[in-house]
Amino acid sequence: MKIKLKILLPILAFCFLTLAIVSGTIVSRRVSINTFENIETIGSGFQRLKHFIASALYLQLDDYHHIAQFQGASWTEVTDYLPQMWLISKLDPSFTDVYTDASYHLAINLNEVDKGMEFIAEGVEKNPDSLDVRFEYAYLLWQTETASKFDILKQILIYRTLLRKQNGDPEDPYNEPSSSTIISELFKTDPDSMEPIAQLYTNRSFFIREAIQTGLYYPGYLEPAPDYMKP
Repeated sequence: MKIKLKILLPILAFCFLTLAIVSGTIVSRRVSINTFENIETIGSGFQRLKHFIASALYLQLDDYHHIAQFQGASWTEVTDYLPQMWLISKLDPSFTDVYTDASYHLAINLNEVDKGMEFIAEGVEKNPDSLDVRFEYAYLLWQTETASKFDILKQILIYRTLLRKQNGDPEDPYNEPSSSTIISELFKTDPDSMEPIAQLYTNRSFFIREAIQTGLYYPGYLEPAPDYMKP
């Protein structure tokens, strides 16, 4: 009897184990749980929450700005809101307004040029396809004179190329004519230069070459672009 029990128990255990494996396989075929999708959903929800918090903080700053102006505070001297701008950029790097606003305030109003240019460069890195960030970067390079004319023209061409690909900028339409103004200003010769005409034609040649390479300009540009230059 004892021998039969010793043999029977392992057999029963093996049978139950086999049954568990088979039933588990059947259940897993009927009910599939995609762990990656669940994690992705949680991450997406968390991102929305961060964007909501960033938006709320930015709106609070906008109110603060107008209240400060109403109270007669000199907005060009206000610095206590900058840490909150930095926090917004960390919560939501795609919140482009924070980069354009804070970088201009730093570089122009507060004369913290290095910090302002560093912040707008970070904005370009995080949002390479953002029209407003691209324009602000080129504009601040021009205003602060922290880049050569060639480099500023190159950034303007990057902006204009992106503008063409996106069929205009409905949010900030005034940036397009403003970029043309910057180009014309960069073509102005320095009256103190020994070779102002040579510099003018150097800038013009550089600009035309870069514009041709990006597909913004070509001989007979008023006609349809040749196939090899279509974006």
